[in-house]
Amino acid sequence: MNKAQLIQRIATSLEQSQASTKPVVEQILQQIHIALSEGEKVFLPLFGTFELRYHLPKSGRNPQTGEAIEIAGFNQPSFKAATALKQAINE
Repeated sequence: MNKAQLIQRIATSLEQSQASTKPVVEQILQQIHIALSEGEKVFLPLFGTFELRYHLPKSGRNPQTGEAIEIAGFNQPSFKAATALKQAINE
């Protein structure tokens, strides 16, 4: 499912137009993005948690020259599904 299909399904289930549903979906996604960029966790009960995970700096090698390089640490967005979501999917 892509974003357009998600908007269509939500609009259908709420008996609303896609035009009125689209800004709401986009605002939800934008607020998740903003919260993560500020280092906050986004916890949605019965669904899961969006959070940042920091990956430590490490050393690596340039595959072309074989030279040792330092790979900088970085934040990686991640999602951890709630137990209720896992159970609902596996029923």
